[in-house]
Amino acid sequence: MGSKNISIPEDVYEKLREERRADESFGEAIDRLLGRRRLAEFWGDWSEDTTARAREAIEAGRERNTDRLDRLYD
Repeated sequence: MGSKNISIPEDVYEKLREERRADESFGEAIDRLLGRRRLAEFWGDWSEDTTARAREAIEAGRERNTDRLDRLYD
């Protein structure tokens, strides 16, 4: 995975430094604070019913996207 350098104001850097956990990089802290979770963090959290509903929702979304693309390129 690549990396990028970004400029942020010092006060924002200090806030980020305060929020960063001891065991994480700044990139991981930013990712966590933005609300993204690693897939492994969900392991065991969902019931079978929730998992099934999520799969159904994903499949329905894929079908809608396929339909949109078909209409767009027809």
